[in-house]
Amino acid sequence: MTSSPSSETTADIGLFDPDGGATTLGAFQADRLIVILVRYFGCLPCQEYVRDLDRRFGRFPNGNRVIAVGGSADYQARWLRDVKGVAMPLLLDPDQRVRAVAGVGDLTTRQMSRFRGAGNYLRSIAHGFRPQVPTADMKEAPGIVVFDADFAVQWVHRGEMLGDYPPLETVIERVNAPNA
Repeated sequence: MTSSPSSETTADIGLFDPDGGATTLGAFQADRLIVILVRYFGCLPCQEYVRDLDRRFGRFPNGNRVIAVGGSADYQARWLRDVKGVAMPLLLDPDQRVRAVAGVGDLTTRQMSRFRGAGNYLRSIAHGFRPQVPTADMKEAPGIVVFDADFAVQWVHRGEMLGDYPPLETVIERVNAPNA
């Protein structure tokens, strides 16, 4: 039995793994669920941020989980997992439901053309990431949302340019704060 859209909860939001398997956001329930909202999985600064956070996940307290969610590019998510070694779940949300709950929408043309955003791309290239095919989701803002165990939003970072993610230390501190 499926829920009607009006009765769907945040935990019911449907997601897909890069291999096409269906799941829900609720399958990743944790004390705090940290969701990295990538523009799309081919976005170079998004790839680098996800990889770096994946490598530092042990700094979060037990009971927390980190996942990355993008709207498209399953093949790019597989590349990030298989070539770059990212172990965290990389999930697709084609309807952008998680973004809607977090209030993270599109970048404006002005935000997309900011010089510092281009610098974020160049930095990722210098760190070994290579350009991939842009998708229809390339206008999405980068972001992070932290959900509590009941899937209430605890904290949101809304990016204001390409590659605009907070320093990893900020995310770690925010998640480790007793009343985040």
